[in-house]
Amino acid sequence: MDLGFDERLAVEHLTQPHWWTLNHVAGAPGAWGRARPTDQLAPFGDRDSDFEAVYGDLIARGRLTEESGAFVLTEAGEAGRPRAGERPAEVNERVHEGITPREYAAAPNVLRRMIGNLGGDSALPRTTPRAGG
Repeated sequence: MDLGFDERLAVEHLTQPHWWTLNHVAGAPGAWGRARPTDQLAPFGDRDSDFEAVYGDLIARGRLTEESGAFVLTEAGEAGRPRAGERPAEVNERVHEGITPREYAAAPNVLRRMIGNLGGDSALPRTTPRAGG
């Protein structure tokens, strides 16, 4: 099943790890060095996600700078975020269609318990990056 999230971000030349990085840095300018987003976001990416490559790409494309060991969005990075944000927001609306906020909030805990019941690692991340921000 293709939700179109990756394809919609690709129009802006972004991947999900790019998007997550931009949003987290925008939410707390100067608070995110290289280790913090890698540690917090890597569990949500593919096993092949290379966050160092993502940071290098965002810096090379002028969307992100690194000042005193912390990331800061550039004017271009901040200006492109709302435009790019429209794309995952569309997918987010489709994903949540017909699901109440209460159902959505309960789902991860139910899935964790099911995984634990089958002997799997139920210590999955407790939250996921918000597609819209």
